[in-house]
Amino acid sequence: MTQIHVLTGPESSGKTTLASALANYWSSPILLEQSRAYLQEKKSFEEKTSDSVFDSFSYQQSDILNIAKQHIEKEHEALTQKPNHLVCDTDLLVLIVWSEVKFGRCEQWILEQFELELKTNSRHYILCDWQIPWEPDPLRENPVDREQLFRIYQNKLGDYSIEYTAVSGSNMQRFNQVHAAIA
Repeated sequence: MTQIHVLTGPESSGKTTLASALANYWSSPILLEQSRAYLQEKKSFEEKTSDSVFDSFSYQQSDILNIAKQHIEKEHEALTQKPNHLVCDTDLLVLIVWSEVKFGRCEQWILEQFELELKTNSRHYILCDWQIPWEPDPLRENPVDREQLFRIYQNKLGDYSIEYTAVSGSNMQRFNQVHAAIA
């Protein structure tokens, strides 16, 4: 059975860096964050079709639902290969928190699918803390409230009774913390 390792936590908390290191260590596939590619494509399309230099990029709650569906499709596709490990640079939990923070609610389909995935596949969550330098990015929105978002993730993991490994410190320290937790 494939062990799924899911990186979660606030923006710019080292999820992608750690996910890449773990995938490399285990020689396993990595499922990259689906929202980044989706939103970059949407932003690029809006820039090409915009009539005004004053138009700004925006997204809707329906975009988050589309990202969730794309993530599930890609995750299931990766699992058909039956790897020993699959590293996910985020999953539906990030989309739940994102929806609730940005829009005040989450689409029911995402919530139901998340609960189904928890029951269906063995998952190990890795919660990355916020105490590393913020890296600006046009798609990132929350440079100031990362500690508050970290607490929201902790609470959400608790709400679903999900065991997780919280990691902090340098990239190497975080890697070692995950390695120790799984060993």
